[in-house]
Amino acid sequence: MASRCSPFHQAKPAGRTTNRHQPMEDIRLPEDVLSAVISLATLGPRGACIAATVSPAFRAAADSDVVWSRFLPADLAPLVYPEPPPRSKKELFLRLSSTHALLPDGLTCAWLDRESGAKCYMVAARAMSICWVDVPEYWRWIPHADSRFRECAELLAVCWFHITGRIASRMLSGDTRYAAYLVFKMDDDSYGLDSPLQVASVSVGEDTSTHPARLQSYADYEENDGADEEAAPRLPQERPDGWMELELGDWYNHGGDDSVVCASIKETRIGGNWKKGLILQGLEIRPKN
Repeated sequence: MASRCSPFHQAKPAGRTTNRHQPMEDIRLPEDVLSAVISLATLGPRGACIAATVSPAFRAAADSDVVWSRFLPADLAPLVYPEPPPRSKKELFLRLSSTHALLPDGLTCAWLDRESGAKCYMVAARAMSICWVDVPEYWRWIPHADSRFRECAELLAVCWFHITGRIASRMLSGDTRYAAYLVFKMDDDSYGLDSPLQVASVSVGEDTSTHPARLQSYADYEENDGADEEAAPRLPQERPDGWMELELGDWYNHGGDDSVVCASIKETRIGGNWKKGLILQGLEIRPKN
């Protein structure tokens, strides 16, 4: 029976014998064929980079515009930098996934997720709804050297708070599971943000999900502030950029609709403890890990 060989290798001429461990000679497929195969395989940006390490032929194909065009959203206009012009689609993708572009409104920055190519955004605190933010005794606007925006909202003193951020679903990538994160820091003299228990929520159209949460966390809590015993509160995590983030919820964005995503956090009861020291940068929306 005739032996089978891989389509990426050529059979040895008849009459020649070879050691079964001897490497076979590669077939040199045209670059456009390799590009089409890699593109159709939907390997993602990471997979394309891995494919580029196989051989020089694969590198040329995996770095081609045919492949990297698949990882760029069709509506790039708000994200593309006019200068300097990119030399390739791969360079454009790497630029958009490594830099947070401030959009013309000055209140939103955007970038691409390096793993999936999905669009990501951060909405500035100035563009969010913050209860009593216009009362100087309660909140003030301050510049912050580490912020992506000109100013952040600093909590001076309130006994109850409610913060909400919004984004249109059509701005996001379709067929992608997203999560919303509150991005903030705490002053050295902050207090009161650990109790009473807060509620984090995400609403898309008529669908709403809620979770107990705490903006400040300590090692132990003897009481659960009325939360379901099985629902442990979500706690903030430190980010590589030095800020803290608290996940408010996640949802699946189908794409193609005009719904609005609302992500919020508020306290479970009015008239709780006085609190201060929260420095709010904004709301980040990115694909859920």
